[in-house]
Amino acid sequence: MSEIKPTLLRLRTSTTAALKEELQYSAHRSMSALADEIIEMGLRVKARERAEAANGEAATKLAGSVC
Repeated sequence: MSEIKPTLLRLRTSTTAALKEELQYSAHRSMSALADEIIEMGLRVKARERAEAANGEAATKLAGSVC
């Protein structure tokens, strides 16, 4: 099981409102658990996008060196 570290995040009012809205449709018991899952998913997407961008740059450099 993952370790939990109490963390205070300053969120925009609109973000908090969106979390409260989403919590109504979620199986999560708390807004914190829902926010943790959403942040984790977002970070995975960002990491994948960075990796894809890096792979694209490497392919461009390789193609440039071949020409």
